[in-house]
Amino acid sequence: MNLGLKKVLGLASGFCLMIGSLALGQEKRALRPEDLADIRSLSNIQISADGRRVAFVVTEPADPAKPQKPRDTNIWVVPADGSESARLFAASPKSDTHPRWSPDGRYLALLSDRGEPAGDEKETKNQVYLMRTDGGEAEQLTNLKGSVEDLRWSRDGKMIAFTARDPETDAEQKKHKEGYDENFVDHLYKFARLWVLTLAERKAEQVIKQDLHVSGFDWFPDGAELAVRVSSTPRNDDVYWHARVVVVRRLTGEIVRTLSENVAGDARWSPDGQTIAFEEYSPNRIASWLVVAPAAGGPARPLLKDYAGTVRDFEWEADSKHLVAEVNERTRDKFLRVDSGDGSATEIPAETALAGADFAISQDGRVLAYARGNEDHPPDVFSWFRQESPQSTPTGEPMGPRLPRRLTDLNPQSKTWRLGAVKEISWKSKRDGTALYGVLVTPPDFKPAQTYPTIVEVHGGPEWAWWSGWLGSWHEWAQLLASNGYVVFLPNPRGSTGQGWKFAEANRDDWGGGDFRDIMDGVDDLIGQKIADPNRLGIGGWSYGGFMTSWAVTQTNRFQAAVVGAAVTNLFSFDGTTDITPTFLRNYFLDLPFARRADYDNHSAMTFLKNCKTPSLILHGESDERVPTSQGWEFYNGLRMLGVPAEMVTYPREHHGFRERAHQVELLTRLLAWYDKYLKQ
Repeated sequence: MNLGLKKVLGLASGFCLMIGSLALGQEKRALRPEDLADIRSLSNIQISADGRRVAFVVTEPADPAKPQKPRDTNIWVVPADGSESARLFAASPKSDTHPRWSPDGRYLALLSDRGEPAGDEKETKNQVYLMRTDGGEAEQLTNLKGSVEDLRWSRDGKMIAFTARDPETDAEQKKHKEGYDENFVDHLYKFARLWVLTLAERKAEQVIKQDLHVSGFDWFPDGAELAVRVSSTPRNDDVYWHARVVVVRRLTGEIVRTLSENVAGDARWSPDGQTIAFEEYSPNRIASWLVVAPAAGGPARPLLKDYAGTVRDFEWEADSKHLVAEVNERTRDKFLRVDSGDGSATEIPAETALAGADFAISQDGRVLAYARGNEDHPPDVFSWFRQESPQSTPTGEPMGPRLPRRLTDLNPQSKTWRLGAVKEISWKSKRDGTALYGVLVTPPDFKPAQTYPTIVEVHGGPEWAWWSGWLGSWHEWAQLLASNGYVVFLPNPRGSTGQGWKFAEANRDDWGGGDFRDIMDGVDDLIGQKIADPNRLGIGGWSYGGFMTSWAVTQTNRFQAAVVGAAVTNLFSFDGTTDITPTFLRNYFLDLPFARRADYDNHSAMTFLKNCKTPSLILHGESDERVPTSQGWEFYNGLRMLGVPAEMVTYPREHHGFRERAHQVELLTRLLAWYDKYLKQ
C-alpha cells in the first residue's frame, strides 16, 4: 500500500471515530450551511457479476484552503452481505471514477486523470485504467489526447468499449496560445466518439468513423455489435431530444439498422441478444416510458405506459424475460420487477428515497445494490438479496421478505444534527379534484396545532419531483430550514413526475396556471390544519422552482419573502438564450416564441412584475448556460425600479449547478438569513 493511500485510510477511519465519539457525548445541534457543503456524496454503484462485492465512488468534502480545486473522488469496495466494512480501493491525488467490474470479477476498470501533471486542474483528461481486485497498481490502458467519458466491458471480458471526447487539434492549441480564443457557435464540434479496446493486445480503435455524438452504448452478447445512442451534434438540444438508437458493427463501424428515433435514454441489450430496452418519449416529448424492441428490427412495444409513476432507470435480469426498474411513485422511489412480455410488475422491497437512479444488479438477478438516503442521513450504499426458496421460521411460519442491508455510513456526523421529520402529504385540487402529493418537513420540536413560519420550496424541471428521504444540499434546503425552526412544504404539482406521463404533461401550455393553483391549494390545506402561519409564508426554488417563485410573487402578495434561484423570469428572452433551445419550450408551448409572443408573455413573471410587493433575494451563477444570468438581472432591476426590497447575488464561475464549497456555503447562509429577516422578526 502506498503512503498516500495509507494517509487517506487513516484520515477516513479517524474521522469516523471522532464523529462517533461526538455523537455519543454531545447534544444534537441545528444544521448549518457548512454541514451540507461538507457531506460526502455517493455515486456510480456497481456490483460484481457474482453479487458478492459492490464498488462505488465517494466524493470527499472540498478543501477550504483550495476553494476552486475539484473535490477528490475515490473508489471504495464493500462486501454485498455487509460482512466487512467498506474499504478504499482506488485513491490518488487526482480523480478516480466509473468503476466497472470485469465479468469474472478479477479486475476493475476505471477512469482516472492520475496521469495528468500535478497541479493542472483545468486541463485534466480521464483515461482508462485497470486494477486487479486482489491488489496491485493501476495499469493505464489508454493514452488518448481527448478525455474518456464512459466505459463498459464486453460480456466475455475480452474488450472494453468507451467514449472519448475529441481533443483540440494542434492548430487550435496554437491559436489559443496566441490569444485567438473566439467561439465559432455551432461549428467545430467536439464529438464523443465510440472506441473499443482489445485487452489481449492493449489496443484501442475508433468504431464509428462518421461525425456522430455518442451518449450511451451497450454490447451485443457475442461482442460483434453494439447498441448506441447517437445524435447529429453534441448540442444539448440534439442530445436530449433528437437522439436515436442504432445498431453498429464493431469491426467496421457500419450502422446496420436504426431501432428508434424517439429516444429518451440509453439502450440495454438483453442477455440473450434478442431484445433491446430503452425509453421513448411521450407524444409531446415531455415525459417518457419504457419500451422493448426486437434487436433485429421492428416496432417498439411500450411497458408500464399506464403506470401511475415514472421509470428512472432499468437493467435486464439474466433470464432476458424480466427487467428491474427503479421508479418514482408519488414521493417514493422503489424497485419493480417488470415482465418484458406482458408488462406486469411486482414490487421489490428495497425502497431508495433518492432524487435520481443509482443501482446495479448481479448477473443472476439475486442481489441488488443501490443508494438510499433517509430523512436522518445522506445517501449510503444498501443491498437487497432476493429470497429464492421458501424458508421458514423456527415455528414453521413462512419468512417475510428480506430486509435491505445498510453497507456504509459515509456521513456519521449526521448523528449530531437536529433534523426535521419528513413525511408524504396529500391534498386535492380545488379546481378539478386532482389528487396531489408532496413532502412536509417539520422542525425537530414541532407541536401539532401550533402554527409555524412556513416556506414553500418548488422543485426544478418542471418534470421532476420531491421525494420522502434525505433533503439537504446546496440545492435542497428543506432540512436546513426545518432544523432552524421552519415548516417546509415541498409540493409536486401537475407537471411533476411520479403520477404517470399524462400528469407530467398536465402543465403543457400552462406554466403558472394549474401548477401554481395546485401549490396554493396545498398552502391553504396546511393553513387549514393550523400548521402554516398565513402571516409568515415564504417561497423559493431553483430553475423551474425559481420560475414558479418569481411567478407566485407577481400573482399574489401572500408571501412575505422569496428566494428566486436561477429563475426563468421571461420566457421569450429565455428561449433565445438558453443552451436547450429550441426544443425545450416548444414541447411545452406548442410553437416557437416569436410565433406566439403573447402566450409566452402571459406566462412570464416580468409581464406582471408591477404586482410584486414581496421582498425577493435573487441568486444566480454567472456562467449559467441553462438559465442565463440575464433572467435574474431582468427581475432584480425591475424590482429596484418599483421600489420593492430586493437583493441580487451572482457567483463567478458557477453554472446552473453550483460546485464550489464557498459559494454553496454563502448561498445557504444568505437564504437562511433572508427568510429569518422577513419571517421571524
